[in-house]
Amino acid sequence: MKKVIIIGAGPAGLAAAYKLCVHQINPIILEKDASAGGLSRTIEYNGCYFDIGGHRFFTKNKLVFNWWRDILREDFVKTSRYSRIYYNGKFFDYPISIANVIFNLGIFKTLPLFFSYLKVRLSPSKDEESFEKWVTNRFGNRLYQIFFKSYTEKIWGIPCNQISADWAAQRIKGLSLSKALRNALFKNSKDTVKTLITEFYYPRKGAGMMYDMIASRVIQKGGSIRFNCEVVGIKHENYKVTGLICKDTKESRLFEIEGTDFCSSMPINLLVSWMKPSPDEAILKMCKRLNYRSLIMVYFIFNRKDLFKDNWIYVHSSDVKVCRIQNYKNWSPAMVSDFNKSSLGLEYFCNEGDFMWCQADDMIIDSAIRELEKLKIASAENILDAFVLRVPKAYPVYDSNYHEAMGAIRDFLDRFSNLKCIGRYGMFRYNNMDHSVLTGFFAAENILGSNKDLWDVNIERSYHEELEETSDSQFS
Repeated sequence: MKKVIIIGAGPAGLAAAYKLCVHQINPIILEKDASAGGLSRTIEYNGCYFDIGGHRFFTKNKLVFNWWRDILREDFVKTSRYSRIYYNGKFFDYPISIANVIFNLGIFKTLPLFFSYLKVRLSPSKDEESFEKWVTNRFGNRLYQIFFKSYTEKIWGIPCNQISADWAAQRIKGLSLSKALRNALFKNSKDTVKTLITEFYYPRKGAGMMYDMIASRVIQKGGSIRFNCEVVGIKHENYKVTGLICKDTKESRLFEIEGTDFCSSMPINLLVSWMKPSPDEAILKMCKRLNYRSLIMVYFIFNRKDLFKDNWIYVHSSDVKVCRIQNYKNWSPAMVSDFNKSSLGLEYFCNEGDFMWCQADDMIIDSAIRELEKLKIASAENILDAFVLRVPKAYPVYDSNYHEAMGAIRDFLDRFSNLKCIGRYGMFRYNNMDHSVLTGFFAAENILGSNKDLWDVNIERSYHEELEETSDSQFS
């Protein structure tokens, strides 16, 4: 009889657990935090709900969409998107508006953007290994400098010519200046790229509402979730995982758990590094070459019912450190219980252990307030409350080292017959939520006897398929 152990109660782990439960296999989920959802959890604080960043529910994979919809039903609400880019003291519509660009830059600054694009189209770079070259080939150097360079370098903390093109290919897949312009001119174009969508679905009280509900369903169907349970060791023999060493973070005690099949959404380098017996030194060195970028969220509650009309704002100016500003009330009015109040979430990227990461919360909050006032987004006198959340290892860094390292690590892990890596952490891949969910579904199907390639997710065809909102579902 199968005993399935799943590491992590994020979207991938919960998706795997749910599908197994439907097939009468009751998995055990081990989650180091006190709640489900992983990076997609929602925090409730003083009558407001805060996501970790912002999480659009958009997919053209009908299996994932139907599952989301069937879980929340009337609480899965369609939301209109409005977002802008802040650059050089001005706001630019995004998705792009030709009139808005000309108005902000002036015709004499706008024309060189198109000439720069035409130049690169006539003579594109044959080398597309870096983010810089990939984007320049599709937008021209001038647009790259304005709308991509500073923002991307703030996120990753390294120059764009040291970032792999893989990140661009995953996050802005299919997008180019020609498609952006076509979208601006023909709003209902069928080839709208996922980056440019103008509507999306969203749980009424935040992304975490979805995953809290799924966690409850897993438990109702016979699965179990052990919170505050951190995996600190992976026991294996003859390329087969036999059990896990876990730490109860509340009681500070260690215990072991055995199983027949394992799914892991913990950081893939930690998974390998904590194996017992330890892998070869060459593999451990590859693990050390994988880097994660950490996130600091600064949350505010304001005594104003409206702050600005955007769902979120991308901040491309290099004279402030904030990368993106989430306006949660414009995602869903239910995110703020008091109609006369508003809330914001400011996203800062750093490395775990660096100066910003180690700063005291009040210093981080004071700096964020100064930046809000500098950007003329909000005033300190309207702030009622604020708090800080640190999120370690939030994003896998696609630097020049990661390709070789991941190749070696994957070759090593592929030898294990009963271990599946899933989700963003577990696969060291910058997945969207639907990608993570799919890896969970596929892992469960493989445990049930299928042979799906989990690594094919997010280089797949799903975003190029039509979304059919059918009423049937594989889940009940």
